[in-house]
Amino acid sequence: MPSVMGLLEAEERAARRRVEVLREQTDRLLAELHESETDWQELVIAQQRVGRVLAGQQQDDAADSAAESAGQAVEEPEVPPVDRKPGTPAVVAARPGSILPPWSPGADPGALAVDYQRILAVLADARRRSEEPMTCKQIATAMGVELTPSKIEGVVRSRARRLAERGWLTQTSAGKFTLADGPAGAASA
Repeated sequence: MPSVMGLLEAEERAARRRVEVLREQTDRLLAELHESETDWQELVIAQQRVGRVLAGQQQDDAADSAAESAGQAVEEPEVPPVDRKPGTPAVVAARPGSILPPWSPGADPGALAVDYQRILAVLADARRRSEEPMTCKQIATAMGVELTPSKIEGVVRSRARRLAERGWLTQTSAGKFTLADGPAGAASA
């Protein structure tokens, strides 16, 4: 006849295995949910951008035809240069198809994907409280991201590095991040 303790231990092992299986399924589902939300956000942003481009193109076409009918020459708008401090790395243009454009005067953070906007908002708030620069773990905590290495790396660090590469943030030698002078000046204006 089995002992009561032996039966309880067997039940406990079975329950622990079930919990581990459910945790693995939950992690997989959360990762899939995050990917789906990101895809959805990218599609919404793409639709907004295409709508703006088409609306702007229609306005430009109307202005061009009005100028041509009046006999005036049509001039292309001038693209303003990106100002940067001496010694700071040049801002590299985003790859074609990238959803993260390089920062430039007048750049709208609202056009960025939600996770990028959240990182910028956390750092702007930290700047107001004079708590910059911040580590990725501090940013993740402020964003409410689960503090696991994969979440910190996948949701915060990789995006913060992309923001730094494109001039939105500055990365210190210690791996901490702060708002770059350009976006910070634009945010406080």
